[in-house]
Amino acid sequence: MIRRAYSSILLFYLALHFIFPLIYYFNFGFVNLYSEQEFNGSVLRGVALNFIAIIGTIIVIQFIPEPKGKIAPRYNYSLSFLSISILILIAGRILSGGFEGALSGSLHGSIVSYLALFFDSSTALLLFLFYKKNVRLGVVVLILYVGFMTYLGSRSAIITVILAALMLPVFANEQKMRNQLWGLIAVLTVVSPVLFYIGTSMRGDVDKELLGKIIIGRISMVELSAIPIEGKTTGYMDFKLYNAKYGLVNQIKQCINEVSPIDPFEHDINPNQYYRAIFKGANEETAVDQYFSINLTFPTYLYLETNFVVACLLSILALSAIYYFAVRYRHNVIILLLVLMQTYHLLYYFDWVMITQGVFRTVLTVFTIKYFDIFMASLADAFRLIVRNKATNETL
Repeated sequence: MIRRAYSSILLFYLALHFIFPLIYYFNFGFVNLYSEQEFNGSVLRGVALNFIAIIGTIIVIQFIPEPKGKIAPRYNYSLSFLSISILILIAGRILSGGFEGALSGSLHGSIVSYLALFFDSSTALLLFLFYKKNVRLGVVVLILYVGFMTYLGSRSAIITVILAALMLPVFANEQKMRNQLWGLIAVLTVVSPVLFYIGTSMRGDVDKELLGKIIIGRISMVELSAIPIEGKTTGYMDFKLYNAKYGLVNQIKQCINEVSPIDPFEHDINPNQYYRAIFKGANEETAVDQYFSINLTFPTYLYLETNFVVACLLSILALSAIYYFAVRYRHNVIILLLVLMQTYHLLYYFDWVMITQGVFRTVLTVFTIKYFDIFMASLADAFRLIVRNKATNETL
């Protein structure tokens, strides 16, 4: 079942970010959201690079044996945990002054931002769907989750729901959730342009007439993969700035900063926020002052570090190794959730710092729910004991 879920996640990434945009381009013309250039050769190279990485991995993992059996639920209070995570998220957004305040880091170092590390909402949602004993009202919870996240400015809540549906066959809760979950996804897919518009409008003004192109441009990784490849091929990219920011030494330093209570190294913004400065000639100071995070995909990153053939081979090797790790430690909640959650993000955007942020939040959240569940069970036992003693005294 892990193979099925893992392959589905890889194919979803390929379909959403490459196949669907390419179908649109062939019928309505290429959408340039980040540049005005045409990248004929680079587009083909970027598409081929990602196709080979995904299809090659799916072929390779067919030869890796996988034990049968679904993962059983283990938590009783994951719905309460999810509710707290959403409340913390809402409190943070209110206290920061909205989406712009959240991006500017106005709450960095605050108690709310600290608590959010231990109550990551995406992880909490999956813990509820996959690991809750006697899961009920799953679709209602998902609808509320999508509504809250969209209102808070997220444009990817529906993607989280789709990924959850793709992962669900690994878990015993699939039998209770499958039909309702896919029915909800069908509805959300129809209304997704509206959700995208609402989520975008929470961030700022949006041109309704260009909404279709904006949606295609935002989900497509065709152009964003082509721009770095074109920059390396033509020599136009800023190699010095790329090596300084995407270089392994700087990324390791920033990753250590992310997981450390203090910054042992000089703080810097994430490498992928320098994308426009490196590949589009934007001002470096502007990248620091404004949120310009743009993604280039994991295979493209490996291409920038090596060449086409080596990047394909390394991508397949890395993704296959991740799958093997998930199968080998499938009963470990942290490892299985990390693989199922972070593989998509590993492919979609790329810098190691952002991946570390996601891994760190997931690890802390899974660690927290374990003791949260024990604490809530103790409270419930204590309450039942008080009620029983009271009833006994009244009888006497």
